[in-house]
Amino acid sequence: MTKFIPMKRIATYIAAIVLAGSLSSCLKDNSQPDFTQNKPVIELPVGSSAGNGAGNSIAASFTISETPSDYFIYVNYAAPEANTSDVVVTLTVDAAALTKFNSVNGKNYTLVPSSGYSLVSTKITIPAGQRKVKFPIKINTISLDPAKTYALPITITDGGGYTISGNFGTLISVISLKQS
Repeated sequence: MTKFIPMKRIATYIAAIVLAGSLSSCLKDNSQPDFTQNKPVIELPVGSSAGNGAGNSIAASFTISETPSDYFIYVNYAAPEANTSDVVVTLTVDAAALTKFNSVNGKNYTLVPSSGYSLVSTKITIPAGQRKVKFPIKINTISLDPAKTYALPITITDGGGYTISGNFGTLISVISLKQS
């Protein structure tokens, strides 16, 4: 006489075997990446990357005002160890980067006119022992049309002797305006 095993019990056994096999594979992977050999990179790390080579973007919204608005982006020294000396980084407003970003992403952002922003300098120093500094920008909202969406493309042009990040070397700040 043949004994019948219910389908539900067979399914339970199969599920248990699959689960046990998948858990044991996690135990075999004990490797960790070794970041200690990475060379320093200078980057603009804030923003979301579309992964399409057209730069990263971040949204920024400002209330229209007679007084220019403070805006900051970060410049980062990315390395396993802190920098041992000051790093002077040069940035520029890069119209070509915005053209590429608009083309690749199907956007039509308007470059912020020179009257719409001001920079204290195009250079910023990452002090020895620090990794990240704020790069200050003033947004002159009164000079901008609230019906448009603007973009301010900032690109690192000189990494102070260090490699400029290929993925985070440009940051497109997409600027929208709101009435007070």
